[in-house]
Amino acid sequence: MARHSKTTNNANDANNSKTARIISVASQKGGVGKTATVTNMAVGLVSLGYKTAVIDMDAQGHIAFSFGIKKADLRKTIYDVLIGEAKMRDIKQTAFGVDLYLSNNSLSNLSPKVMTNLNSKLFPAPKYLLKNALGQIKTQYDYILIDTSPSNDIPTMNSLLASTDIIIPALPEGLSVDGIFDTIYLIKSIQEQGAKINILGILPTMVQDHTNLHNVMLQDLRRRFAETPDIKVFDTVIKRAIRHGLAQTHGEPDINKAPEYLSFVKEVFAIA
Repeated sequence: MARHSKTTNNANDANNSKTARIISVASQKGGVGKTATVTNMAVGLVSLGYKTAVIDMDAQGHIAFSFGIKKADLRKTIYDVLIGEAKMRDIKQTAFGVDLYLSNNSLSNLSPKVMTNLNSKLFPAPKYLLKNALGQIKTQYDYILIDTSPSNDIPTMNSLLASTDIIIPALPEGLSVDGIFDTIYLIKSIQEQGAKINILGILPTMVQDHTNLHNVMLQDLRRRFAETPDIKVFDTVIKRAIRHGLAQTHGEPDINKAPEYLSFVKEVFAIA
């Protein structure tokens, strides 16, 4: 159930008593719709009246692309924040009602920058840079969504350790399903080290009804997790649709053209 009420203009809402729910959309397999899920969840939450931000922790910088922003034009990015050369407010952009904290290829420099012994005093806790940065903004939002890379790298570890919750998107095919278990294993290992991260569930994405493989794999996936009380496969299914690709290509996310994502948001957070 959602932990925050809708944003209003009441001055009492300006107090910093609330803390955002921070959700990473993560998978150790690429090409499963992480960016599309983050983008459409964000515009869906905004359409329901929730103050929402997106953090791009993938060096590909596709969140900017999805919201119609040229990543080549970005002067400062989340990388600059993480290495201490900018504040979150310095990089904030807003599009389609969503506050965006964007990235580009500079993020690929994070690991060599913060993991070298020469910089160990500057970055004594390199896996918690994002968590510390989110301390600057987490009282300003109801939800903060994080787009992650498919690699088990420093940006991904920062994303997971900064999160309260994880959503795992999965295409119902062999390699993607294998990626689910790799992701769960990674999150479980973090949980065993004391991190308080909740796996909200697995979201089937890019599902083709007319493909027997997808139908069989989806049924098998639901059976495999039916007896796993702490991990569920969501009822909502995101079908493969050309309109999703067009929206990303044109940089114009529209929840009216992606109603299944709005249904997903309502399912995840039990929003009426």
